[in-house]
Parts: sequence; C-alpha cells; structure tokens
Amino acid sequence: MALEQESQKFRVQITASDNELSNSEIDVVMDVSDVITIGSEIRMKTRKFKKKYLALIEDSKKIAKSKNKKSRKFTSKHWWRLGKLLNDFNHDIENQFVITNYTQAICRDLKGFEMSDTEVGVICQFARYFDRNEVLEEISIAHYRDFTWKRNQLLECGVLEQEKARLVELGKSKKLPDHKKYRKELQLLIAQSQPKNNEKIMLCCKCKSAQTDDFKRFGPWMCNLCKLEVTK
Repeated sequence: MALEQESQKFRVQITASDNELSNSEIDVVMDVSDVITIGSEIRMKTRKFKKKYLALIEDSKKIAKSKNKKSRKFTSKHWWRLGKLLNDFNHDIENQFVITNYTQAICRDLKGFEMSDTEVGVICQFARYFDRNEVLEEISIAHYRDFTWKRNQLLECGVLEQEKARLVELGKSKKLPDHKKYRKELQLLIAQSQPKNNEKIMLCCKCKSAQTDDFKRFGPWMCNLCKLEVTK
C-alpha cells in the first residue's frame, strides 16, 4: 500500500480568476476522489505544487522583461531559456502530479509570450534537442522550430547530428537561408536520405551521419569528413 501511494500521481487543474484589483489570481483545484482518498496529504502537496507553479510564472516574467527593446521580439536564446524553464518544472513535478489543463494554463499564465498549445510543446522539445551553446541569436526560432518538427525523421534517416552541426555552422557563418527555404532543404535532405529498394543505410561510427550503398560493407564505416579529422 505504501508503495502504491508513493507512485500515485494526483490530478490537478490550474485555474485563474480576477480579484478585486483586476489581477489574475492563480489557484490549484484538486481532484475530488484524491481529496477523499488521501485527505490532508494531498492538500499539503498541492500547496507545494502551487508554490512551484507561481515561481515558474515569476521566472518567466524575468525572461519576458529581457526582450530586445529595439525589435520588441524574443531571440532564440529567450525561447530556449523558456523551454528549459518549463522542462525543469515538468521534471520536478512529473512523478507527483498530472495537470489536466497544462498547456492551456501555460498559454494563459506566461504573459508576453503568446504561445499556442502546439508551440508550448515545440518550445520544450527545442530546449531538449539543443544545448545552450548550440542556440545562436543568428538563427531564428523559426529555423529551430522547423528542425524540431523534422527531428525524428532526421534521426530515422541517420542524418540528425550532421544536420544539426550544419545548421549551427550556417548560423555562425551568417549563410543561413530564410526559414521557408531551410524547411525545403530539410524536406529534400530527408527524401534523399531515405533508403531505396535493396539499399542499406551505413552510419559513420564517429559522427553518425548516413550514407546509402547498394553493396554490402563489413565492419565499422567512417565518412570522409571524419577520416580527414582523424588523420590531422
């Protein structure tokens, strides 16, 4: 019984209502069945949860206030920080709570970002897929978003790390095309990287880039770029 209670997740809903000062007041509504079953324990846990959620909102405000004053836009670094903030919060509460209106609450309560339900998920994925040092102001969030949408397909084709490195290098060298053209480049790369009939995908043992061959290879294979790097 003790183990069952430890692994049990509590269902909560995050609500907001205007108070007398016309400020939005956040509250956490517990599931009735949990209140009856667990009693005072759920109330204590819910208070702690509310404190963490309010801290999330306050931290998001700090990111919002650091917006570029000239362009009035968020850079990719801002969005990465927000995604990291959300991921850390989710990781902190994931074993204890299920938020039944999570994305709706985030869109409503994180003022200034104006995200849709879909964008909340994409921003969190973006912060998981890229390290801080891979996020450049020269690369727009639209480019990172296009990459994030295609990430699983790139992985299946064996060109994920190769394309990520190319994206970052294009950003550093300021040779990155607009995001619509980059999206087409991703689509073409995926189409060309998918194995045809009787072909086998070979992955570089160092960078994991892919090459399709119509003949059988034995043993580990290394791409030409990695060969050059190793022999330097």
